[in-house]
Amino acid sequence: MEVFLMGSDQRSVRCARVSFGKDEKTDPERDKKLIRFLFKHRHASPFEHNIIAFKAEKREWLELVQSIDNPTIQIYYSGGFVWTNLRNAINAMEFLPKDLFEKLKEHFPTTWTVVETGGDIDDTELINTPYSTDRVFLQEKKETSSGWIGLVDKLELGTEMDYYTFIVECPLFVARQWHRHRFGSYNEVSRRYTAYDIRFYIPEVLRKQAKSNKQASIDEPVEEPFQSEFLKEIKRLIDESYTLYEKMTEKEVAKELARGILPQFMKTRYYWTVPRVSLDNFITLRTHEGAQKEIREFAQAIKELVGYKGTDRKNRL
Repeated sequence: MEVFLMGSDQRSVRCARVSFGKDEKTDPERDKKLIRFLFKHRHASPFEHNIIAFKAEKREWLELVQSIDNPTIQIYYSGGFVWTNLRNAINAMEFLPKDLFEKLKEHFPTTWTVVETGGDIDDTELINTPYSTDRVFLQEKKETSSGWIGLVDKLELGTEMDYYTFIVECPLFVARQWHRHRFGSYNEVSRRYTAYDIRFYIPEVLRKQAKSNKQASIDEPVEEPFQSEFLKEIKRLIDESYTLYEKMTEKEVAKELARGILPQFMKTRYYWTVPRVSLDNFITLRTHEGAQKEIREFAQAIKELVGYKGTDRKNRL
């Protein structure tokens, strides 16, 4: 069976640990226990960043989809391949080709052992189970004025469903625009869990509002003395809000409430795993001159990292 896989046991761990801002940490023993915890407690989204593609006829894909009576399972067909992610594969085990399982167990040994045992595996057996890791943390990284984006991995077979995983660090207001692109998977740092590495974006220049577009800016700075005064005031308010946040958390105010005082200029960090057709749509929309400058820079960085292939053009909307 011709099978192509993206990701590893560690990939799921990284995408879970980003919630705490600790995705760079690795400890195989703890990582294996985390995979067992994720499975047993049905924390499913980290497994979505592992991608599976196998050669098949379209007829075989249709038969597979028809046999599954679960509307949450997503399995696609493109370029002669069936495409899905590890979460969907786990939920559709009874219906997938049996030859696929050996490939999955070889590539995701800890995860598949946990799945096969229903999570009921003791520490000793779990620790002695093989564990697959990513070859590198990042393949390539691009800086922008408000953050950075890094390419973690890609699976390219020349189809509209080729897959890519990125790490993004950007201001909250950029992330909320980004998450409108819903055909893909996200795992993000959670300020419910952690106060680790809180940082803020302060623009070098405050741009003017566009007169012809109510949601856009123009590349023209606000005049002095307002430019300097407003930037100084922004910095003061950020410092004050962060100081209040620290005081509240020191006095045991729950982080999930205290975070409400932190401004939109706060940076966030997330993993984004996305198929080519959705990625091209992102590039088309977010490189447009009407897009916000900060997210436009990210779209251009993605284009430089993995190119644009125009797969979104077949869609009317």
